[in-house]
Amino acid sequence: MPDLEQENVTPGRPATPRWRVFVMPGVVLGLLGGQMVFIAIAITLATGDRSFAVVPDYYQKAVDWDQRRDALAASDELGWRVELRPSGAVDALGRRNLSVAVHDAAGQPLAGAAVTVEYFHHARAKDFRAVELSEVVPGQYATAAQMPLAGRWQFDVVIERGEQRYVATLQQHVSNGEGEE
Repeated sequence: MPDLEQENVTPGRPATPRWRVFVMPGVVLGLLGGQMVFIAIAITLATGDRSFAVVPDYYQKAVDWDQRRDALAASDELGWRVELRPSGAVDALGRRNLSVAVHDAAGQPLAGAAVTVEYFHHARAKDFRAVELSEVVPGQYATAAQMPLAGRWQFDVVIERGEQRYVATLQQHVSNGEGEE
């Protein structure tokens, strides 16, 4: 009577150990599992790093590009000059004074306007912020803005006074002290 304990026995060949049946499926499952781990890491890095960002509401901005171009042209026609001045000193909370000087076409300070600035650091485009500035003296508007990093910043300035509206996009290097680049 044949021995029932020995499976996978071929005459003239030794019995195959039971564990060898699971080697190839284990290798395949291990490779698939490793691939899933790498995908999870890539997704975490792509969505969790503040350096990677998509322009907020980019589709609507693309659709409205003609209106933006017209607003920029109208702003040029106003002849207003805007000077943005972030201070070099940063407080313990990462804020610095941000002031905007606005002059009309004749070079006179533009008083009584509503000034809003949206800004972000080029290395941290996902940290998009917006502030409203208060008038401190005629034509000078200021606020404490959350800007802890030195480097290249982009500022989208909107100034409204009555029916007049001025828009501009400014890029500026901001330092954290004297002589720092």
